[in-house]
Amino acid sequence: MSEAELTPEECPHDLDAEYLYPSDAEVLALEDGDDGIRVTLAIPCPDCDAALELGMTVDSVERSALSLPLDDAEDIYD
Repeated sequence: MSEAELTPEECPHDLDAEYLYPSDAEVLALEDGDDGIRVTLAIPCPDCDAALELGMTVDSVERSALSLPLDDAEDIYD
């Protein structure tokens, strides 16, 4: 997280993928790291709406049948 890192008292909730939606996420950064490509996403906490940053590394890359740009893709969730 950034300088304004939340303490558990400010957002004590565990994240559950069931309540997270692609439309709620914003990509903040795509960077090279020691362990590969690092991705930082911003999402709201589903329970308290606190702004959260999720940091992750890419562990697999697969070819996609999606059309780019994604705004033009149809049925991307099928």
